[in-house]
Amino acid sequence: MTDDDNSELEIDKGAGLGTVAAIVGALVIITLIAANTTRININFVVYKAHNVPLWWYTVIIIALTILTDRVVRFVTRRLRMRKRKNER
Repeated sequence: MTDDDNSELEIDKGAGLGTVAAIVGALVIITLIAANTTRININFVVYKAHNVPLWWYTVIIIALTILTDRVVRFVTRRLRMRKRKNER
């Protein structure tokens, strides 16, 4: 064993791309909330809501979009893993 090992631990040098994207996304959502202060009526299939702030509707749609994306990614990942397992 020698003492000439020059490998050093990588030092975190600040915010990564994911952090920047999260901050930008949060700023976009805050901007949408600030811009959408009117009240709307929602009629969706059997669900009805009256006098709901548009910003609340926007936040719900964004949350449902993120949830749907996560579920689709999970399912496709599982299917891909199952396909690889069956190919072996």
